Amino acid sequence: MSDKITLAVRFHMKESAKKEFTSRMRDIFAHIVKEKTFVKASLVQDMRDPKNILIYEVWNESPESFMKNQMSRAYRAEFEKMIVDLKIDRTPAWYSTIAEWTRA
Repeated sequence: MSDKITLAVRFHMKESAKKEFTSRMRDIFAHIVKEKTFVKASLVQDMRDPKNILIYEVWNESPESFMKNQMSRAYRAEFEKMIVDLKIDRTPAWYSTIAEWTRA
């Protein structure tokens, strides 16, 4: 198994929480992009239901090393508190790459 993983997290929130949530995501990713094992990420919203937001992250780590190395960062603790304070529901899922395509 490769140590390249994709973490997709679905967030569902009240419309009133969305502005603070996206602002905090920008703050946290200012730190994340400096992490050695970070590859790329996208933050997208459901076009039919903008209260549903998805973060798609690619890392050169295993799920276990990600949880150990990344979730212990100080900037993550503030984000975790915000999730609770704003009553945001989230559903994380780990994926491994089967195939990739990029534009030539």
